[in-house]
Amino acid sequence: MILPLRAAPNELVRGEEAVAEFAARIALHLSGVREGSDLPPPETPLPARVLLVHGRVGYPVVRERVEAAFAGAGIEIRTVLHHGPCSHAAMDAVAAERAAVAAPWIVGVGGGKVLDVAKGAARKAGVPYAALPTSPATCAAAAPTVVVYDGDGRHLDAWEVGASPVVTALDPAVLAAAPDRLLASGIVDAWAKIHEVRLTCGDAAERAATARAALALIEDLAALLTDRAQDALDAGPDGTRDPAKLPARRLVAEAVITHPGLIGGLAGRDAKLAVAHPVHDALTALPDAKRSLHGELVGFGNLVQIVLAQGGEPAARAEAERYARLGLACHLGALGAAEARDPEGRRAAARRALSNPAVLTAIPDLSEDALAAAIEVADRIGRAAAPTEERVVGAET
Repeated sequence: MILPLRAAPNELVRGEEAVAEFAARIALHLSGVREGSDLPPPETPLPARVLLVHGRVGYPVVRERVEAAFAGAGIEIRTVLHHGPCSHAAMDAVAAERAAVAAPWIVGVGGGKVLDVAKGAARKAGVPYAALPTSPATCAAAAPTVVVYDGDGRHLDAWEVGASPVVTALDPAVLAAAPDRLLASGIVDAWAKIHEVRLTCGDAAERAATARAALALIEDLAALLTDRAQDALDAGPDGTRDPAKLPARRLVAEAVITHPGLIGGLAGRDAKLAVAHPVHDALTALPDAKRSLHGELVGFGNLVQIVLAQGGEPAARAEAERYARLGLACHLGALGAAEARDPEGRRAAARRALSNPAVLTAIPDLSEDALAAAIEVADRIGRAAAPTEERVVGAET
């Protein structure tokens, strides 16, 4: 049996010098020099040029450092702005721009949608890509998956592109400076990985060492989030509220990117999804849900899954209270998905979620009625636990 292990970036650089090292590693690849090899570099190395895909918010935070690092490494940067969902049209446009400027690499700098567009465009163009995340809201910088939406932000597919980034750079200071809402979203998305793989990997752990490794990482991530996530949020962006807790914020911000990428790759495609992400996918069909971040919608999916299969209502209440302490309100109204409170709306959401085979793989024989009922229960639990000040205003990354 062949199991492609797509569990992490090929190379990960981190720390205060991560941006400079990021550029240096890409320059080494472009030169054709192989570390540890006595072979001479190729006579015609690749052009020292990259197409850099960025968003409107994250890139300005690191722009000066990125430009200086790439200039120091002798690499020319051509840039393209991405705004909006990660769609095939957006990826095709970036791939076409790459061809126009003859860039042998694509680099993504920004939040999850920017990184996914860069990743997908590189796959379409058949070139390597590298990732510099400025947001801890998702694990896109470490995962070999592109989450594809239509132009209106409705989920279409999770496209397995077949490769992780060749180089990913994590600057803990940049990630820790992100707004609380982005970090909280990443924490809840990481909890989804914990809950989903726990539900799907139990039997596989008796047959495959990779599944055991995934479960071991899950327990480490769960312990870290249980012990340090609240401190990370209490610290405030870049430790503005409590500088003593800044190390926890930096550690958690890195972990919610690296651990889910490792866990998903080790668990395998058939074991890394259950109910939470398909519920997220179903809710993106509702127009107002676009104001919610990925992790916020997934958090509601966590509650639905827990109601169905992981402890029922008492466990779901505890989970909703955990999210409320992070400042997130995981109920349909706060998420812009109030249409799913109507009986027909709930059934439609359940129907859309059940169209993902992962749901019935995780919970065989789950009916549309049972899933719709769990959505209703999760919404009630989320409303009861909601924090006083609910975070429902959209945020670009």
